Amino acid sequence: MTFRYNIQAHETEYRGIRFRSRLEARWAAFFDLAGWRWEYEPFDLVGWSPDFAIEIPCGHSECAECHKLLVEVKPFFAISDFAGMPCLDYPFGSDHSVDPPRHIPADASAAFGINPRVTYWEMTHGAGGGVECVKNWIHDDLDILWQRAGVLVRYNPG
Repeated sequence: MTFRYNIQAHETEYRGIRFRSRLEARWAAFFDLAGWRWEYEPFDLVGWSPDFAIEIPCGHSECAECHKLLVEVKPFFAISDFAGMPCLDYPFGSDHSVDPPRHIPADASAAFGINPRVTYWEMTHGAGGGVECVKNWIHDDLDILWQRAGVLVRYNPG
């Protein structure tokens, strides 16, 4: 399946890594500002190569020290634009649409769009879990962090 969008990708370097798009680089900068560990293009799965593996710190007594996500980044303005993409196939870390189910080395797969307000994943958290998004995990001002990340990766023809 081919996914189309009208935003031109511009390779961008951040922290010595050449990202395929400025949006990916901005997400990496955002992860740094949020204090989240990340790895760019960590590995290939069957039918999907995640853009990032990230670790979100968690202080919940019933959770590990962090939650691990495999993230796909696309310049989409709505989560519905991710429909049919493999990044939505692993809620809670497993794809149960196949027999036997496929598992990923993470708590969940995630869709990250054009900004932190366009994010989605499903994972276990504490004794429960369910739908999550970046704003549930950032205690600072989300918009300020996103703006600062943009400054870190803006075009500089220098």
